[in-house]
Amino acid sequence: MLNPISRRKDKSVKISLETRELSPEETLTLMAMEGSEGWFCLAPNQDDIEIPKDRAEVEGKTPSERLMAVLYVWYMQETNEGNFVGLFQSFRDEKMESIIRGVKSKIK
Repeated sequence: MLNPISRRKDKSVKISLETRELSPEETLTLMAMEGSEGWFCLAPNQDDIEIPKDRAEVEGKTPSERLMAVLYVWYMQETNEGNFVGLFQSFRDEKMESIIRGVKSKIK
């Protein structure tokens, strides 16, 4: 049974489901899939369900977004430990320049 549907800020939708009573094997099968990506098909008691052929993949952060997030965590650690005083933008620019120099040093 499909239960409350809630909309999220990123325009995705969160759904909750309740099943009928499951056997221990069915429960273990579901639990083994926790956190995995895949297609979920729900149809109101119909036999003909079309399952997509392509892989289900959740789009995550871009590599540059991931780098910014990691740099921010590093910035927070350095700030909290008293190793850096200043704005994130200054920290980011300094570390990005260091990364660029490191990559440039690999170019022949």
